[in-house]
Amino acid sequence: MDVNSLELLDSEFEKFQNLINSIPKNSKILIPDIVSLYFQATMVETLSKKLREDMSESEQQKHLEKVNTIQKYVNENFSKALHPEILSQLENSIQKSTNDLKILGQNPEEKTKEIIENEAQLYKELRELMSTKEFVEQYDAGIKND
Repeated sequence: MDVNSLELLDSEFEKFQNLINSIPKNSKILIPDIVSLYFQATMVETLSKKLREDMSESEQQKHLEKVNTIQKYVNENFSKALHPEILSQLENSIQKSTNDLKILGQNPEEKTKEIIENEAQLYKELRELMSTKEFVEQYDAGIKND
């Protein structure tokens, strides 16, 4: 393991902490923010695991505590806290969008251009939510495989 790897982990971890701290409490997290957050979480976890595997015994004495602290932070502040909240938010948003589309589709003979455009926008949003949920669930699967 080299010093640059540890510095890279520190840098990516700092970005991750800043992302978590920038998320407004008790409000809906936007899809681009979710994607950035999961990308950064994956980056930090991957670097941590790689560093742990590459450490010699003498390096482990010096750096293992730092890597463990980072992994603990990710686990407690993201995997066990924020991740389930985001997944729940996505599931609720998908359910709401699905219900809204069902309501719009009840009177097909009364559709104006405005209703059709609104419906198309709702379908677009639903697709974004569903693909984001799939992305989030891939992280979930990765947690369970570790």
